[in-house]
Amino acid sequence: MKVSDDAVAFSENDAYRLESSTEKITIAAKTERGLFYGVQSLLQLLPPAVYGDKVQAGLELKVPALLINDKPSMDRMRGLHVDISRHFRTKEELLLIIDSMAMHKLNTLHLHATDVQGWRIEIKAYPKLTTIGAIGNKSDPKAPATFLTQEEVKEIVAYGNSRYVSIFPEIDMPGHMGAAIRAYPELNHPKDVKDKQYAIRGDAMGREFCKTVLTEINELFDSEYIHIGFDEVNYGAKAELYTDAEVLDFATDITTFIKEDLKKTPIVWDDIFMHGLDDKDTVVQWWRYGKKYWWKRIKHTVDEELNQRQQPFIMSPAYWTYFDMKNLKGGWAKPLSPAQVYNWDPFGDMLGKTEHTRELALGAIACTWSEKIPTMKVFGDRTYPRLASFSERIWRGGKEEAPNILSWPDYRDQVLIPFQLKRYDALGLHYWSKDKPELLLNLPDARKQL
Repeated sequence: MKVSDDAVAFSENDAYRLESSTEKITIAAKTERGLFYGVQSLLQLLPPAVYGDKVQAGLELKVPALLINDKPSMDRMRGLHVDISRHFRTKEELLLIIDSMAMHKLNTLHLHATDVQGWRIEIKAYPKLTTIGAIGNKSDPKAPATFLTQEEVKEIVAYGNSRYVSIFPEIDMPGHMGAAIRAYPELNHPKDVKDKQYAIRGDAMGREFCKTVLTEINELFDSEYIHIGFDEVNYGAKAELYTDAEVLDFATDITTFIKEDLKKTPIVWDDIFMHGLDDKDTVVQWWRYGKKYWWKRIKHTVDEELNQRQQPFIMSPAYWTYFDMKNLKGGWAKPLSPAQVYNWDPFGDMLGKTEHTRELALGAIACTWSEKIPTMKVFGDRTYPRLASFSERIWRGGKEEAPNILSWPDYRDQVLIPFQLKRYDALGLHYWSKDKPELLLNLPDARKQL
């Protein structure tokens, strides 16, 4: 293996060349990360059992003579979001998830660490966030406190780095703060007459809390990004807690603090962007699709607005990337089958595209909101093999970019069933259709379109 300075051959950091002959196997890339992805492709050429942790006698390790020149459609960010607030994932479970991400050539883990149901990362300045705020989950509000210590977070970050998976945290604010309010009731917004305990106050006390927490969080994660949410701020409130002007002022204060004091790039959900945030140095994560948003309609779709205003963004449109939706039935964003994820065209299905869209798009992240994902078995049911379909699209591109990609039936029969599912088995991952293979075989070759 070698790192090559040939910038012509390797214009993208994650690109690689894999060549095998009767004499040797060579992997070359512009970066060590590119070499790592070349190794992942080499592993995929070997029997799926190589992903297991047991030595198997008589396992034949042969690689055909071939030449692969490969590069991703999305070079900067290919990710998976994991929500550990609604239902907790242990350190060991997160490490296994990172292994599965590396196998799929994903490079970003979005860790949703706090919400109404639980605060899941130790903060030394506010110890009650975990002694009180970490009690409970979506299924059982009285469940014992579960959270990651700061040392565990550092271990997880280091493990991710060893597999070229960068981890950025999400501390959602000022809404989705119920766990923090349970721990420190004085943080509750003074207009919360319904005592919903959902959004923190936006004055000096609330902002100081946020900045202190983010300062500690920044010392634990080495990613260049910190996610601060700013979504659904008035959700469920009897009376408006924040005016648009107030929440914009709060958001501007915190994003400025992240950029100037923490030297990181803020990420926010698209809600605050659609309410007027105009900051090209903050990244917007796009999740709302179409023109109907819950109880009201919006003038432009979020993707149209992102393109019109030339705003840097991450793709997470719920319609195609929210893996908490079931594979076949139900869900507010409609069910989402592995075939529909595979047939998604990230740029082809986007509205309002311009010549700047590719540059503005940092990448794509699939989301596993865990309200209805209480265990790793259910996590596997919701995540795999949809993650394989997702990774195909963001590495290879959709039909518009790569018209010769395999059809869903061919991909299912030539790649997914004979190889990828067996890799999941070797890794010890549960996946949808594992116990009922006919579910995958009978899936319609469907495409989900608005």
